[in-house]
Amino acid sequence: MPKKITKRALASEKIKNKILTVAGEMFDRYGYRATTTRQIIEKAGITTGTLYHFFRDKEDILLHRTKIVYDEAMKAADIIATEIAGEKDDSALRYAIIYALEMKAVERYDRVAEHYMESYSSPRITEVMLPMNIERNRAFFQKYNPDMTDEECYIKTLALRGMRLAFLAERVYKRKVDYEAKCSFLIETSLAIFNVPANKISSIVSKALALTKEDRFVVQKFKV
Repeated sequence: MPKKITKRALASEKIKNKILTVAGEMFDRYGYRATTTRQIIEKAGITTGTLYHFFRDKEDILLHRTKIVYDEAMKAADIIATEIAGEKDDSALRYAIIYALEMKAVERYDRVAEHYMESYSSPRITEVMLPMNIERNRAFFQKYNPDMTDEECYIKTLALRGMRLAFLAERVYKRKVDYEAKCSFLIETSLAIFNVPANKISSIVSKALALTKEDRFVVQKFKV
């Protein structure tokens, strides 16, 4: 029998979500670094104790928002792969769509690029997100790597995360690389590292870029 949710628990969840919403709006408007916890507290109309009851600090708030965006990107990719492309069992395509959606948002919006840069640069956020990335990669690519060890999956995921951080830095500080060239390279490299057949990779890349070309979804108020 499902556990009954109390009014107190619902009220707590409402306050937590309000903090995340207010913080997200301020991060998007002023930037993550320029926003202070004091500003979030005042804008949300809460006490300092209330904020620290739910979150350790501003970085913890960013971590929670990162996880929300991660989940929304996964759901959007599933919808595109199944309802639009009609290929619900093509895990490599779903992976490529997630990449394309994220890179599209990063390329289009300065604030999204900054937020991703902060997340990927944070040791604490990396510590939480890396196991999630590993689990996702193993689920998506197990059929291409039936004998892959935990260490191999860890190393490959870590290498790809480092590559993404480098491209995020390029986007934030230089912005000299064409989006499609950058996105194609990242997807191709990721699929190759996880042993997706070479004759399938180019088709997946083209299909993922085509499927994510139109503004089909809104992720945290950003059209992608």
